[in-house]
Amino acid sequence: MLIQRQEAEREMNEKLQKTQDDKQAAVDVAASLERKLAAIDADKRLAERSAIKLQKDKSALKKTLDKVI
Repeated sequence: MLIQRQEAEREMNEKLQKTQDDKQAAVDVAASLERKLAAIDADKRLAERSAIKLQKDKSALKKTLDKVI
């Protein structure tokens, strides 16, 4: 009886350890994804600022061209 109880306890401890390992792996993946998302958001903001600058440059060039013609 004691041996069976010890075996059941050992199995439960193994399952608990595996669950904790799985949880840590999931936390690590989530953190990695959050970092990637932050980098993508930063790239998006940079692209948006570049697009605005290009639009302003386009408008300025168009005005200059209109003056020349």
